[in-house]
Amino acid sequence: MVKMSLTLITGSVKTKQALYSQLSHLLGDYLSIKSYSIEEGFDFELKDDIILYSSNEAKIESEKMSHIHAKNVVVGKRTPNHENLDKLLRITRETKVLVVNDDYNSTIELIQSLYQLGINHLDYFPYKLDQVYYPDINIAISPGEIHLCPHHINEVIDIGVRLFDMTTILQIVEYSHLDKAIASLISEKYIRNIIELQRKLILAEHGTKKVNEHIQNVVDAVDDGILAIDKFSTITVFNDRLAALYQISTENAVGKKIDQIISQQIIKEFILNGEEESKFFTINNVDIVIYRFFIKEEDRVVATFKSVNQAVEIEKTAQREFRNQGFYARYDFDDIIGEHQSIVKCMAIAKKLAVAEHPILIQGETGTGKELFAHSIHQHSPRKNGPFLAVNCSAFTESLLESELFGYEEGTFTGAKKGGKKGLFEMADGGTIFLDEIGDISLNVQSHLLRVLQEQEIRRIGGRKIIPINVRVIAATNKNIQQKISEGAFRTDLFYRLNVLSLFIPPLRLRRSDIPLLTKHFITKSGKWIPMQNDVLEDLMLRDWFGNIRELKGMIDYMLTVCDGHIVSKNDFPHHIVSDFKKSTDLETNVFKMPTSILELKEHIIILKAIKQYNDLGKSASREFISNSSKKSGTFLTTQQIRLRLDHLESVGFITKGRGRAGTKITTDGVDYLQHLMSKSIQSEKNIEG
Repeated sequence: MVKMSLTLITGSVKTKQALYSQLSHLLGDYLSIKSYSIEEGFDFELKDDIILYSSNEAKIESEKMSHIHAKNVVVGKRTPNHENLDKLLRITRETKVLVVNDDYNSTIELIQSLYQLGINHLDYFPYKLDQVYYPDINIAISPGEIHLCPHHINEVIDIGVRLFDMTTILQIVEYSHLDKAIASLISEKYIRNIIELQRKLILAEHGTKKVNEHIQNVVDAVDDGILAIDKFSTITVFNDRLAALYQISTENAVGKKIDQIISQQIIKEFILNGEEESKFFTINNVDIVIYRFFIKEEDRVVATFKSVNQAVEIEKTAQREFRNQGFYARYDFDDIIGEHQSIVKCMAIAKKLAVAEHPILIQGETGTGKELFAHSIHQHSPRKNGPFLAVNCSAFTESLLESELFGYEEGTFTGAKKGGKKGLFEMADGGTIFLDEIGDISLNVQSHLLRVLQEQEIRRIGGRKIIPINVRVIAATNKNIQQKISEGAFRTDLFYRLNVLSLFIPPLRLRRSDIPLLTKHFITKSGKWIPMQNDVLEDLMLRDWFGNIRELKGMIDYMLTVCDGHIVSKNDFPHHIVSDFKKSTDLETNVFKMPTSILELKEHIIILKAIKQYNDLGKSASREFISNSSKKSGTFLTTQQIRLRLDHLESVGFITKGRGRAGTKITTDGVDYLQHLMSKSIQSEKNIEG
């Protein structure tokens, strides 16, 4: 039996390939099928049993190109390819979608077909060749003509070339004079595809229903009341918690206008048009804070109703969580090592400052233990159960420090976290924040910090909401703040706000007697109990320690690491330290001009020790006091003898004498000189015993 012939004529090559594939699948066993496209062109005469055009435009154009003779001519009707329609089912309901095809009539036909197929959850807009821009539309769909889509469209979905519909296939079957059995088989093949599409639609609808049920179960499980309304003021979400508050059922609220459910005008006005993020209300004798969010993309308002009592409990939980995250003071005054009068007095003052609520400015050289004191002060304050947050201001750039301290709102800058971020001041609410290296912050950050201290409130970067806080500020610096003020680098008003209570931590060179105690502590803490030669400790006490306790600890750690494991000796000093000690020896011979006799050495020790002892008590030493001290030591010096020796010690810079009864003070060089003398005295005694 000779097959009847069918020629397919389309506009584009892509359309030809898709339609030829469809015809071959359904009719290839019964018809001889050829295909041509106007895009490729043909100029020969066509004679066939059936000529099938993909569109009326294809028919008009092909008749201009060639003579065509056929017993039957069919202009096919087209429908979307069911295999790609699941892409449309994933798009959110009521989304605006641009439909793009090569001519306006075909575009309208496509939209009609989508509605007929049940893909009616989207708002379709037909593409027009003379229209360049389509506002508020971010998604486009096209049956293979994606190159026509406007460039501003973010997402383009290709749903594939439209195929011939069932009426076209049946018309060809009729013209082909195929028997009823074959026609039935062809119809079944086509219908099978339609059934598959319907199955996908049913599954999608079922999936959507399951998702909606899941979302409802989730919002019902939340302790807060949750309300959502669309642009028409219709309630779309109303959970069980909110239903209990208003004493109605969820089913009776969803789908109703907000006016029908919420009668308090002030609450309705806030939810619909409020500019504040949150507001306090009383609903049915329950104190409630309502938080309002506007979702611009969906033109929808979401409001959460939170019980005030519940919010307090949440805040307590948050405070406990802060402690779990390490936001707590880890040191106490017991961790501060020292018996020298200056550090003992400093701790006594710090304990008194701790019980107050005023800001504290801690000043001291680097490595003296300013952070240790800040932790200890918090531990002894009424805020000890609240969070303690420490931040090194010099470790951040200006912008980063601002965002760390004050937080930021979502979208403030590129990379900002979704939902924004709490600043350290918010996180320290009810507790203490320690601002180390405060002398390094910029004038801009200083002005913001001044507002926090004055008003006890902050505003996040990029935000409009004022957030009240209750935070005690402890600041610390190793800089000369007065000098920075005179240079215009530090605000005077901020200094006076921070320096309400002040604490000065003495450097290690002013409490050298604590060096043996600190050395023993660091060795014990290291877990390596290794003895240290006496001359090592003597040399440690002679050093100025401009890095203070931090430098001393580093030195001890180094020596414990490099020593042979049995004893620490001078050979274990770092190279640069050996050089420093050599300089100290040079000072001894060239600057200090050591006494030539044992008696003179002893007299200088008696005088300088007496002066230092009185200075450590915060007093200047008189000649009478020094004379009495010499009597107790067994080497009595009259006030006249002491005056002569003080003149000499002043001339070499070891003491300063006040006028009249002002008394005498030992200088830093004098303390170093005293340490040298004591070391020499000990060595002399050893030599005599030897």
